[in-house]
Amino acid sequence: MKILEWKIYGFGKWNDQSMELSTTQVNLLTGPNEAGKSTLYQFILFMLFGMNPKQRERYLPKSGGAMGGRLVIETETEGVVSIERIHDRHNGRAVCRMETGEEYGEEWLGELLGAADRHVYQSIFSFNSEDLLSLEEVTGENLGELLLNIGLTGSDEIYQTEKWLEKMTEDRFKPKGRKPIINEQLQRLENLDRERRAAEMEEKDYQRFLEEEKRTREELDYLDQAWQENLNRLYRAQQLIKARPVLLQYHQTKEEAEGKDKNLPFPVSGRERYQQLRESLLPLESEQRMLESRIEELREEQAELLDKVDEDMGGLAPSVLAEKEGYERLSHEQEQLEERRLSLNESVNRDLKNMDVPVGVEELDEYTLPFYIEETWRDLHAESQMVEQEERRIEEQWTEMSRTFDRVEVRKAEIEEERISRDQRDRYEKQIEAAYESAAASNPDRQGRTTKDQLYKRRTVGAGAAAGFVLFIGILIASGAGNGWFYLLLLGLAAISGAAAFMSHKRIRILAVSASNKLPISPHGLEEARRQIKREEKLQAEWEHLHQQWKRLSQEEIRLEEKRSHLSQRKNRLDAGIDEQKSLYPFLTSLQLAYWEKLYHLLTRARDKKLELNQTVKRMEENREQLLLSEERLKAFHHQMKWEYNSKDVQRGWQRLSDWIHEQEKIDERRQQLEQSILGMKEKKKTCLDRMKVYQDKKYELFSMAGVDKEEDFLLKSKEKEEAEDLHARLYELGQRVEGMLSDEEQQEYAVWSMVPDESFLHATVEKFQAEKEQLEAKKKDTQKLLVETTSKLQSLERSGRRSETAHRFQTEKDRLQEQVKEWAKYQVALQFLRKTKQAYKDGYLPRVMDTAERYFHKLTKGKYGEIFLSEGTEVIQVRDGDGVVYNPEELSRGTRDQLYVSFRLALAETMADSFQLPFLVDDAFVHFDKDRLDTMLQILEDISLRNQVLLFSWRSDLSVHFRSAHTIELTS
Repeated sequence: MKILEWKIYGFGKWNDQSMELSTTQVNLLTGPNEAGKSTLYQFILFMLFGMNPKQRERYLPKSGGAMGGRLVIETETEGVVSIERIHDRHNGRAVCRMETGEEYGEEWLGELLGAADRHVYQSIFSFNSEDLLSLEEVTGENLGELLLNIGLTGSDEIYQTEKWLEKMTEDRFKPKGRKPIINEQLQRLENLDRERRAAEMEEKDYQRFLEEEKRTREELDYLDQAWQENLNRLYRAQQLIKARPVLLQYHQTKEEAEGKDKNLPFPVSGRERYQQLRESLLPLESEQRMLESRIEELREEQAELLDKVDEDMGGLAPSVLAEKEGYERLSHEQEQLEERRLSLNESVNRDLKNMDVPVGVEELDEYTLPFYIEETWRDLHAESQMVEQEERRIEEQWTEMSRTFDRVEVRKAEIEEERISRDQRDRYEKQIEAAYESAAASNPDRQGRTTKDQLYKRRTVGAGAAAGFVLFIGILIASGAGNGWFYLLLLGLAAISGAAAFMSHKRIRILAVSASNKLPISPHGLEEARRQIKREEKLQAEWEHLHQQWKRLSQEEIRLEEKRSHLSQRKNRLDAGIDEQKSLYPFLTSLQLAYWEKLYHLLTRARDKKLELNQTVKRMEENREQLLLSEERLKAFHHQMKWEYNSKDVQRGWQRLSDWIHEQEKIDERRQQLEQSILGMKEKKKTCLDRMKVYQDKKYELFSMAGVDKEEDFLLKSKEKEEAEDLHARLYELGQRVEGMLSDEEQQEYAVWSMVPDESFLHATVEKFQAEKEQLEAKKKDTQKLLVETTSKLQSLERSGRRSETAHRFQTEKDRLQEQVKEWAKYQVALQFLRKTKQAYKDGYLPRVMDTAERYFHKLTKGKYGEIFLSEGTEVIQVRDGDGVVYNPEELSRGTRDQLYVSFRLALAETMADSFQLPFLVDDAFVHFDKDRLDTMLQILEDISLRNQVLLFSWRSDLSVHFRSAHTIELTS
């Protein structure tokens, strides 16, 4: 959209002013202070977006006239459009005229602007020098919110939705509110809690015992924690004492092993292997005999175990035992069902007792309550209320109509008394007629004389007027000529004319008086007759009006009688419906109609509980049958095994069966182990025989590996190797023992790898921790005793009936609070989800704005600053120069901060270019730019003017020389 021209009718200091603008060049509007630049700026905003009445009053023309104007714009979709706004027309709303002559209103203009309002436009396409001061307040959060408001179609719906969700959450809960639902429920809970605490205080300081119990439990927890911590520290010290001898050996062995080389060339386990080879025959023969003996022993044990196996019952026992888990589950379920049955039975009886209607527990199954009964009872109640209201309304109308009837009848009677008779009226009319006839007969030439008198009067008056005029002219001439005699002559003529006129008027009055004296009645009588006739006509008209009103009241009376009849029929139908329900449900007879609907909900809940009770009883019977079947199978197995079976201790029977099966499994497992052992022994025997054949060859192989030729050298080298390995192995073993005896924490705490802890210090530490442990155990014992006493007192107090009742009410209200909190949580989740959606939209567009702003800022600063980013966490805008130094906006110079702000404004406009193509309004935004940066900025504006129209307001008259081409408009103050 581009502005072609504007016509200002009146706006602030501007009156009857027209201007044309360029659509391809920067429009530079220059002028000194007070030249009206800011007023023009506000005029454009007013024409596009309007103002409220209070804002418009600030720009009413000082010299009078209409406040408003016309703005001619060009758009790609609608062509040329003329927008007109006038303060006192259409409440300042816009009238848009097309080239074809069609007219549209404010809503059409809003659609043309692409849903951009005044705030969005000023946030993107309009800025001035004052706006540059607000850079410190611009954060990633601000930019994201702005992008959401201007980028989403229907952002007002998102805003309204968010406000609605906030209202719904606040209507339910406010941290410091009183009226929200949850707050009221919390207050109700608080009141119930006070009642409960009051009841507890009445029951021998129940609250004090509660607090004492809580304090005792907390103290006991603290003592447990302290005792455990002390025990751990004592254990660590004791462990260190136990490990100290090992630590001494470790450090001594470590010193000895430092001078020994364990890497001498010698076969692995060479000495042992040589000894085995040297005594090859004797050990192997001994091993062979041992293996044969062991195989024989295992065969004997295998035969003994075979006698203990019962193959027949071993297959049946697992199937019987498999039912144990189901039996235990059913037993546990049976206990739960029994508890549920008792609870439901008590709840149903309690509900029926609270309803106070003649319905028993067993009768709940007899009465059916179909889904439509609730609506039927509700309709009957509503109809009853409507009938009562209609009856009151008809009675009120009937009373009012009766009072009106009475007033009309009284007034008609008063008029009848005030009216004159017909004869008297005829007499008055005849008197008036006779008076006029008598006057006409006594003056036959009255009409002609009257005409002559009127003509004479007019001539006399005309002559008097002419004489006055002549007298006036004569005075003027005489005063100019100085002729006194001429003045006197004219005065005489005027006097004669005035006398003639006076005599003529007096004659006419004498004639009129003489004519009136000839009437048959006196003038006073004639006036009285006329007054009586006029009064009679007025009373007659009022009587006829009252008569018409009386007819209308009669018709209204008929209509009210019809309404009464219809109402009576409605009442009969209502009574019939009520009687029908009472016949179906006799217990309704003792209950008012207003409570039927509430009773429906109570009965429905009671029937649901009764149904659940029946299902529970049925389930218990089914479980009982299953339990009996499992017990019969267990009993049969015991009889087959000739075991004693006690039907009262079924669990012992299951345990005995389980133990027997486990014993059989162990026997079978042992048999398998023996079989495997025998096979292993046979394999070892074979291996032993094979090894005896190769021992001699291996002996010489060991000599070769040790690098010796004779046995003495081999044994000597073996001894040296063994000593070194033994020391290192001993050292490793001691280290492993230390690690096994001490935890990592203990190793680090006492630095065991660098030194051996002092024994006396360790014993003193153990004695200290032991004493602390005994003290803590004594305190725990006393505290536990106090807790038992306090708990016993509390249990005694809790048996009080009033406290139980209050506690029940408190729990009921607490459950209601939980439901309300769930509902509040739904709105809270929706609100948070909406806010996350807004955050996701910001994350999608904000990087584009940052990248575009970085490109403009790099260009404006001649490449000095290369990067713009948001700080982590706070999302504060920061910039990085070419050397990698990071700056906050307040650390930059004033001119650089202005360039940074302008870069963001341009970036927002470019990012939103797909949605908006509106003119740029720039008002003295480059005051602190030096010449080079100003030239760069103006070149950017020229580039922007190729896409968006640019209007630059400035007090500097030399800016035009900095543009390649610009449309300059000079404003005068």
